[in-house]
Amino acid sequence: MTYYTLTVDTEEEWDWDSGYPTQPPTVENIDQLMGFQKVADNYGGKVTYFTNHAVLADPHACRTISRLSTNPNAEIGLHIHPWNTPPLSETSTVSPRMSFLHNARREAGIAKLDTVLDAFESRDLSPRSFRGGRYSTCDWIQKHLHARGIIADASILPFTTWADEGAPDFRHRQPMPQRIEMGSGTHGLWEIPLTMAFTRKPWSLWHRFYETCSQSPLRHLRMIGIAERTIVNKVWLNLEHPLGEHFERLLQALKQLDLPCINFTMHSSSLLVGGSPYSKTSAHVAKIFERLERALSTLASWPNFQPATISEVAGYLEEAHHARLGN
Repeated sequence: MTYYTLTVDTEEEWDWDSGYPTQPPTVENIDQLMGFQKVADNYGGKVTYFTNHAVLADPHACRTISRLSTNPNAEIGLHIHPWNTPPLSETSTVSPRMSFLHNARREAGIAKLDTVLDAFESRDLSPRSFRGGRYSTCDWIQKHLHARGIIADASILPFTTWADEGAPDFRHRQPMPQRIEMGSGTHGLWEIPLTMAFTRKPWSLWHRFYETCSQSPLRHLRMIGIAERTIVNKVWLNLEHPLGEHFERLLQALKQLDLPCINFTMHSSSLLVGGSPYSKTSAHVAKIFERLERALSTLASWPNFQPATISEVAGYLEEAHHARLGN
């Protein structure tokens, strides 16, 4: 059995080229989530909305999140943008390095996490899953969140790093979930990666090929383009990103592998025209919904694939873990 889940980074809209501003953001895109959920419901899909402080702090947006929380096909998880989550920096923007929560001093980072957790609690919401902004996570983040009831971390983006100083480095991670022991007798914390992989195995070999060919001087030979036309594709199960354009190719490859779970993703801001770099026009937004329907209709026709939210996936994995141990 493979569980499939849809995840949405549920957050403000802003100009991504403007840096990481600390001033109050706008969250108009949240109005689009009910339409997104309706499509998922039509196919029996389940969605985890990783929701940040900017959304919870806006009364209108928060009412939408509360409505979604009553839907059995939806889960409200925790997301954090450290640059605009109190306690705030005294500057109008933060550096790229400090946009990653794991680079904060532990005390400052925990204070920001508690700001979001307390906002959930004050609205009678209890998140069980987490995704760090800009895919940031680390051991102290996970330990603190687990102590507050989080059982799943969906921040891992396999085969990936970024040029920004202090960025996460997931180049050696694969899409398989991993359990982190959090103490005897407690529910483990499950890292449930987003699904980025290659349409051929072994994935580690093709990752090295892509890395090598993207470096000078081999990149000038355009070897990746040749390979993608003839042999292999690097694909991300992402409803908005160019690497998700040919997601069916990866799904067909994954169908043969009997993975425990796969994880689609996107940003809520992409559901609003102009809300993100991926939705500059109404045609771009329409394309996201078209991808969503294609993905869900395909998966609904595969008996060995079943929908689940992120925390449900973690629960199923925990049960299987203890079954293997015989307890």
